[in-house]
Amino acid sequence: MNEPIVVSGAGVVSSVGAGWEEFGDALFRGETGLRTSGVIKLGDDEAQVFEVADFTPQKWLGPKGVRALDRSARLLAVAAQMALDAVGRVAPGDEEEGDPGLGLVCGTIFGSVHSIASFDWSGLEDGVKYVNPMAFPNTVINSPAGQSAIKHKLRGVNSTISAGLASSLYAIRYAADFLRFGRASMLLAGGVEEIAEESYLGFRKNGLLSASHRPQPFAEKRDGMVLGEGSALFALETADRAADRGANTVAEVASFGSAHDARSIDSYSLSADGAVEALRTALHDAGIEPAAVSFIVSGASGSRGGDHMELEALKRVFGPELRSIPVCCPKASVGETLGASGALGTAVALLAFERDMLPPTVGADSVPDGLLVSRDSQPVSGDWALVTGFSCDGNNAALLLRRRRG
Repeated sequence: MNEPIVVSGAGVVSSVGAGWEEFGDALFRGETGLRTSGVIKLGDDEAQVFEVADFTPQKWLGPKGVRALDRSARLLAVAAQMALDAVGRVAPGDEEEGDPGLGLVCGTIFGSVHSIASFDWSGLEDGVKYVNPMAFPNTVINSPAGQSAIKHKLRGVNSTISAGLASSLYAIRYAADFLRFGRASMLLAGGVEEIAEESYLGFRKNGLLSASHRPQPFAEKRDGMVLGEGSALFALETADRAADRGANTVAEVASFGSAHDARSIDSYSLSADGAVEALRTALHDAGIEPAAVSFIVSGASGSRGGDHMELEALKRVFGPELRSIPVCCPKASVGETLGASGALGTAVALLAFERDMLPPTVGADSVPDGLLVSRDSQPVSGDWALVTGFSCDGNNAALLLRRRRG
């Protein structure tokens, strides 16, 4: 029950790069994926978002079957292919059934929201007799996970978790529990989110997007988030199984904390009680004191309420020790990727373990005193990484990763 669950492979698709090395190198160079969207069409309004530009999934998936996949499914299927390649899994042939012990757990807020809206709109405008039946499989929130499992013949557990900005952190925890219970041999866990006109308009109409089109995590002059998209998946398995395969593992999923403190569907609980409880639970379950944390990968996005709540939670939990713990805010580089943000934050933490360095926070300025956020890379040591995901819908999650040495 307590056997360590380790990360033995990863796949990442983001606005700054696709693939583990490309993603990491771009982050450490301080690049940003912010650009004028080619996906969102709003008349004369040019949407500024962190979009995966020139995305060609055939490069990883080949030409067969790609046309049937929508954008979210393509992003997730490519990340899955990368993670499977990283663990040396040979793709089964057409006549093979695939591995019943290999599955996928995906975190997302909206799933294939554009496909859902387009299908429904077609039924309203043209009548139900004229909708495209080929588009129907993409009209449920778990379609990216299901389509990716079909594409890669993943016959094991297939689950989708929607828990706000904490979705993919919950997915990683869920997968780790399944592995500890012996209900799978390996699981791909993480998240996906697409940029779509529907979600963009929703956030804009609610006044949650940055008017300056610039995410400024924790900055005094921050004015909102900037949407992003992407996918990250991690191959998780027990430490014994990874050792038997001779796999190279960088970190283990050490502990997880969660709490719910919803006050409103679109505003944060500024008291930060839920975030504090999630952080303290993760630390308690790992058996460590706050001072043992080597660095923090923050979910701060430039949201006035969200960043205020997270800072309050970090101060309450870490106290004076917070001044000496390096903090990185990757949403300054990849945007607010919603349900995928925790997975992308986990990828940043793993990169920091690999390189003994935390990537810069792009454009970090006017950061509150006592918070070690830098526009330069920061050296890190020690064995514990904290990844946070706090959501305005009341979902709060904290994931602790432990470095594996030797």
